[in-house]
Amino acid sequence: MRCLLFGLLLLAGSTSFAQLREGFDPDEVKALIAMCNSYTFQDLYGSDAQITPKNYQKVFTSPTIGMDNKFQVYTKGTVGVINFRGSTNQIVSWVENMYSAMIPAKGVITLDKVEHPYCFAQDTGAAVHSGYALAVVLLSPTILEQISQLNQKGIYDILITGHSQGGALANMTRAYLENLPKGTLSSKNVYKTYAFANPMCGNKNFAEEYYARYCENNMSYTIINPADLVPSMPMHYQEQGKILSKERLKAWIFGQESFDIRKIGLEMVIRKFEKSLKDYVNSSNRLIEKMVSASYGSVDMPDYIRDINYYQVGNIRELQQFPYPKIQLDSNTLTEEQLAKLKPAEDGNYYKTEPNFYQHKPYNYYTAILREYFSRDYKNLEVKYLPENL
Repeated sequence: MRCLLFGLLLLAGSTSFAQLREGFDPDEVKALIAMCNSYTFQDLYGSDAQITPKNYQKVFTSPTIGMDNKFQVYTKGTVGVINFRGSTNQIVSWVENMYSAMIPAKGVITLDKVEHPYCFAQDTGAAVHSGYALAVVLLSPTILEQISQLNQKGIYDILITGHSQGGALANMTRAYLENLPKGTLSSKNVYKTYAFANPMCGNKNFAEEYYARYCENNMSYTIINPADLVPSMPMHYQEQGKILSKERLKAWIFGQESFDIRKIGLEMVIRKFEKSLKDYVNSSNRLIEKMVSASYGSVDMPDYIRDINYYQVGNIRELQQFPYPKIQLDSNTLTEEQLAKLKPAEDGNYYKTEPNFYQHKPYNYYTAILREYFSRDYKNLEVKYLPENL
């Protein structure tokens, strides 16, 4: 009898250990941001063996689907991972980002005259990014097939991740999976999301429902660098009250909100031309819809919502701004035009200026995670900057 009880306790203990735990887990974050760099390493060096985290096995890489989207599947014991690729240098990938008019979070997208019902939220006021919604619908048959295969292996704990556009797709896919009709997938599935440097993907109603369902139980996180502009896109502005209010001044003073004069200026412009901006976004996105239809067969999207105010989702964790190394330039090799654009430093030498989107690069997020949570690993890291990022 004692042996039986001991065996049951051991089984219960091992079962609870196998399950995804609530809360921010630096070990999970470290592994997932490494996976997000898989695509970068493959593109630059032809292999991701150097960056793939130990003990994780890549079991599937999807073909390119829809608007140049792709995802990988990894396993580690009883945990599976879905890792979405971020934006590529293909025009259609950026069309997906720019397709930012909002559609209802629940509706039907018709592809080649075949209806595809979707649901990202139950709130009837919730609305989502058209481009990311369309991408998830196009990816969904392959995603569901891969989750079913994980389930057949006894894997029901699934981490969902991605960097940049991939992070937005991670959040959208999480919402899509949680709102599938009962019986579509196993009810045993448990999802946890880590999105890195992701743009926003829905309005206030969507963000509030997402937070209530997946963030209050600490099962969804967004990791951003405040100096990275992408997480503040497509656009967000204060809807009501004064932009320069007492409450906001207090938030700046006590560090509850970062002071950014560019953001304040943008909010003033948006508030002044809000109606015109809504009309412009919707009309320009109708042209984008026609472009997508021309490339991928007929695409009939739901009517756009007259809302352009996006809100970030996930429990937000901020990293420190990524340092840019001091790279001295040889003034003898610079042209007069180049010298005119540069200012000499106090020591009289010229140094390379930080390139655009340096603060967004996935490898810089990787090294920042190591620096923040794994100081020994960061210290021992041989390559702290990818030369291609400099």
